[in-house]
Amino acid sequence: MGATSRVLLGLCRLGELVCGAVVLGLLGQAFSLINDAGVLEPEGRLIYTAVVASLTILDSLIFIVPFAYSYWSFLLDFILFVLWIVAFGLLESLTGIHTCSSFWFNNYWGYYWGRWYVRGPPGMDINWTGCNTWRTVLAFSFIASMIYLANGLLGVYWTLEYGNIRTRSKSFFERKRGLGGNTGGASGHLIKEGGPGITQTPVQHRNGVMGLD
Repeated sequence: MGATSRVLLGLCRLGELVCGAVVLGLLGQAFSLINDAGVLEPEGRLIYTAVVASLTILDSLIFIVPFAYSYWSFLLDFILFVLWIVAFGLLESLTGIHTCSSFWFNNYWGYYWGRWYVRGPPGMDINWTGCNTWRTVLAFSFIASMIYLANGLLGVYWTLEYGNIRTRSKSFFERKRGLGGNTGGASGHLIKEGGPGITQTPVQHRNGVMGLD
């Protein structure tokens, strides 16, 4: 399982890198188009998602090599899982179940993505322009969160199984039990009887003192 876990960890890190790059690339293109339209500031939820995607790219590049510290970063994986789930929820709230037919999509994402602003103000029929890119952002945001969840669980498993935590804990309690047993156990001594040539066999007496037959 050690080699298998390393392969799985590498694949997870690669998946995180791909998700972060796809989301950041699409949002970056959207920001450029929104800026060309003269909008002072993009939608805040899009900015938040872009920041999370940037952190994901940085995190995956640092931990992509499956060394021990890559597994011990499971706490960071759980944090990024939460960040991605929040990002997905925020993006989903913009369009709801209607997605590409929602008011926000027609008057913001699709409107700026298709450069409809050069033809007139928002409210026109944009013919679902940019629908695939928006769904891609949503899909890869959710996939990234699931990969981080799986990665965090894998890190916890590896740390418990191969990170010596379980072994050290077991050795500690065994030593503790051993010390406790020696306190009230037999600590007898040999009683020499007989002379040379007589075989001396240690015998455990009831009072815990070792004797010789």
